[in-house]
Amino acid sequence: MTRYDPDDPSARVSAHVTEVPGEPEEVWRAIATGPGISTWFVPAEVEEREGGRIVTHHGPFGTSAGVVTAWEPPHRFAYEERDWDPDAPDAPPWATELLVESRGGGTCVVRLVSGFFTGGEGWEEQLEGTDEGWRGALRTLRLALTHFPGLPVASMEVFGSLTGRSADDAAGELLPALGLAGASPGDRVDLDGGAPPTTGTVVDAGPRGVTLHVERPHPGVLEVAAFSHGGTTVAVRAHLFGAGGTEAAAREAPRWTAWLGEHLPGFSPLT
Repeated sequence: MTRYDPDDPSARVSAHVTEVPGEPEEVWRAIATGPGISTWFVPAEVEEREGGRIVTHHGPFGTSAGVVTAWEPPHRFAYEERDWDPDAPDAPPWATELLVESRGGGTCVVRLVSGFFTGGEGWEEQLEGTDEGWRGALRTLRLALTHFPGLPVASMEVFGSLTGRSADDAAGELLPALGLAGASPGDRVDLDGGAPPTTGTVVDAGPRGVTLHVERPHPGVLEVAAFSHGGTTVAVRAHLFGAGGTEAAAREAPRWTAWLGEHLPGFSPLT
């Protein structure tokens, strides 16, 4: 049974801790079931048992399958993906472990470790971007449990490559075009005037991206960002909660694709 050992000198991992609202059983459903994982990470299916199959869907970047290696509700969930890189059959398994610890008063601490629990020497480059990705996902987990507990979710994902620019350069075009350059947590945002109409509050802002808790076009969490993934990628991602979310995602995705194509020269949608 896989367990992360912080004393293993060959481990190469991305590790995170966040506090979220909810009792352990509620947080467990969010971090260890397919419908729950879909509310904060990517669409997923989980066979809810040790030895069960887990499948996560990463849009144009493909589908990843793994095996549940620990199923200890409501405290410990772990899985391994052995074929995470078909071009590297000798790669060590990519392992992920989530721990839930009650803090009392209706909150829990979630500890996430993901990467190479052992045998990671020489594979450090594969972890590039992992910290940023998991930080964003756990931020969405906190928002989902705070504002949308128990609600169904629909995912909207718009990705595109951008030629001839670094991720920093791409963000330097993307955020000002949306009026989000210099945005700070707590700022109110009302995008109109050509951008897909969006109203919400900034919950996180950095040099490469901004995350919003949105009310319009549909309640949820929306992120606009640029990052490096085999080149420069621009992304607009949203988790839309409650009735009507699926319809909103289907309606808004082509609007964002069109807007990115108009405002970022060289933008090529990834499908």
